Amino acid sequence: MKIFPRALSSLSLWFVFCTTLAGPTHAQSCPQLSGFPALDQLPVYDGACLFGADEPGYSRYTLPTGPMKGRLLSSSQVVEGQLQRRLYVAPEGASPTDVFVNYRDALTALGFEIVFECAGRACGSNNALLGKLVILPEDRRLRNLGEASEFAMYIDGDEQFLAARSEDGSRHVALYVARNQTGPITGQAAGRTAVHVDLVTAKVLEAKMVDAAAMAKGITEEGHVAVDNVFFEFGTANLSAEAAPALGEMVKFLTARPEISVFVVGHTDWVGDADANLSLSQQRAASVVAALVEGGIAAARVTPAGAGLFSPRASNATEAGRALNRRVELVER
Repeated sequence: MKIFPRALSSLSLWFVFCTTLAGPTHAQSCPQLSGFPALDQLPVYDGACLFGADEPGYSRYTLPTGPMKGRLLSSSQVVEGQLQRRLYVAPEGASPTDVFVNYRDALTALGFEIVFECAGRACGSNNALLGKLVILPEDRRLRNLGEASEFAMYIDGDEQFLAARSEDGSRHVALYVARNQTGPITGQAAGRTAVHVDLVTAKVLEAKMVDAAAMAKGITEEGHVAVDNVFFEFGTANLSAEAAPALGEMVKFLTARPEISVFVVGHTDWVGDADANLSLSQQRAASVVAALVEGGIAAARVTPAGAGLFSPRASNATEAGRALNRRVELVER
């Protein structure tokens, strides 16, 4: 098994940047999961198949920086930025340690500092609680390919984890590697090594605030207006602190125009189950309505509705398009 050394030649470093880690040459038939390229400048284990992916956009992410203590993390750091998630299954014969060491050495060669690292019992338990409760609990499982994605990391043991930070502090990586169970539910991934990567890239929120005047113009001229800067905590209907300015502009607009009533419509991208997205968009719309009512708007004037992924305004094949599709709209009623 070839492992990249910590001191690499310029040719080897170029190879790492081309996103391939040394691994077994055994070929495996990969499922078709389009629209999710390899994470920018981060390596992929040679021959590994992409089984799941998600790009939820700007998020607040809890990065483990210590082992589990009971069923909770002993220490963690909250980082914010564009969150990208990838779940790979390594080829048959690649052990969790082989895969983990390759990733760790490649990340180090790329200038990342290891903030925390653990394996097995040192992660806090003998039954992989770090993976099962923090990295991929049931509500964070990826479901792009249905059960094939959901159970592509169905942890049996050999868990290994590291948290890393780029030299300039703008990128944080959570890398989790484990061996899968061999039951039939794991399908093609049975008994193989699975790799889950979370990448958070700090990015200043784009200055594209839709103010009260723009909302009034959109409603008057087109009957609806998209409000992009309404942000939620990852995978939930909980409004994030970054949503406050946009909510304030909505209150200002509706206060100045008491004759107008609106539907508050939540929209998602296509990542994940369509029914789950529809439900989440309805819940997020309801959260916005609750905030508007708390801001002094009569409940009778704001009605929540969810459109899920069924009304995109851009292609879902790219992250830029998916970011545009995740939004709240005000629709005149």
